[in-house]
Amino acid sequence: MACEYCFYRETTPVLYPEQKRHRMTVETMDHVVSDLLSYRFPETVFCWQGGEPTLMGLDFYKATVESQMKHGKSGQSVGNAFQTNGILVNEDWARFFADYKFVVGLSLDGPREVHDRFRRTVGGEGTFDRVMSAAELLRKHDVAFNILCVVNSFNQDRAREVYRFFRAHNFDYIQFIPCLETDPQTGEVLPFSATPEGLACFFKEAFDEYKRDGFPEVSERNFDALLNIHLAGNPNMCTFGKRCGEYLVVEHNGDVYPCDFFVEDRWKLGNVREKKLADFFAHPLMKSFARAKSQRPAECEKCEWLEWCYGGCLKDRLPYRASGTGKTWFCKAYRELFSSTCPDMEKWVKEYREKEAQQAQAAEMAAVQAPSGKVGRNDPCPCGSGLKYKKCCGK
Repeated sequence: MACEYCFYRETTPVLYPEQKRHRMTVETMDHVVSDLLSYRFPETVFCWQGGEPTLMGLDFYKATVESQMKHGKSGQSVGNAFQTNGILVNEDWARFFADYKFVVGLSLDGPREVHDRFRRTVGGEGTFDRVMSAAELLRKHDVAFNILCVVNSFNQDRAREVYRFFRAHNFDYIQFIPCLETDPQTGEVLPFSATPEGLACFFKEAFDEYKRDGFPEVSERNFDALLNIHLAGNPNMCTFGKRCGEYLVVEHNGDVYPCDFFVEDRWKLGNVREKKLADFFAHPLMKSFARAKSQRPAECEKCEWLEWCYGGCLKDRLPYRASGTGKTWFCKAYRELFSSTCPDMEKWVKEYREKEAQQAQAAEMAAVQAPSGKVGRNDPCPCGSGLKYKKCCGK
């Protein structure tokens, strides 16, 4: 494929011009897996991206799973997330994803006309049919997958059409990803990028549809993040997070960077052959990158929504990106998203809290009514729900 808006197409040729093929070796992969699993986190997640990660071939990921099993210890949970255009996904890939519980992100920008506008092959052919076939294969094998939808200049005013298309095909796990790329020479925003007004319109229409027939069955990453802010004060999404620097990017040759949007010479932290992964988080450059999000314009500091986005993603801050105090290109869109969704979010959270309180009260009553040790797991629950104790207050 040769997606017109892909920010990564020119990255590796610029950084590694001496190499025609950019492929990670099994040895480098095993080194990274061994190092990361040695810290014994209860849960460790590896995210496989490209370019297109299926180009590595299925044997590479079979070796990866073997490496994870070899280096992991009892009690460790290891997850794999896999971001793909779906073109090479066949029965073998789908069975593998299902067997090892990979979570797959499948790129699809909407119905045929919308998707094929920017997501074409090198020869200019559309890819819609092949992506839809991949989705059916993933569903056939019960693979957990999200739809990754890039919001760009062509679909930004077609949110209802895009959202209804996803719902019609039972794609209920969605991520709307705003597109913004600039000309490296002039700094001008490239024409396929979403505009602030266009993204604001997209979010509004999509949320109206979500509110009408999607909540709570549909998961969309921006709306999930806002719900989590209301519920727990944490968006669980780096765009709206307080600081950056929560993960590392390992390139094909083991070079390490702080973010996939900043795979650039000036942000290179070193190579996995030189240091342990933990050392990169302590690297002065990594600390500088993590602090960069707090370098915001004065108007951001006065904004009522500051603690909802903290200035947005560093890559979207124009014209300075991570090196200065630029304002996010999508400021208008995010302000409108926050303000327009707040009433509904507050209502849903209130209903959730009330239900939570009722359940807690019922459990207390059951505990009082039930003589200690005399209610069996399969007995009717004393709270009167009609359920077995183990399925109700016994939880």
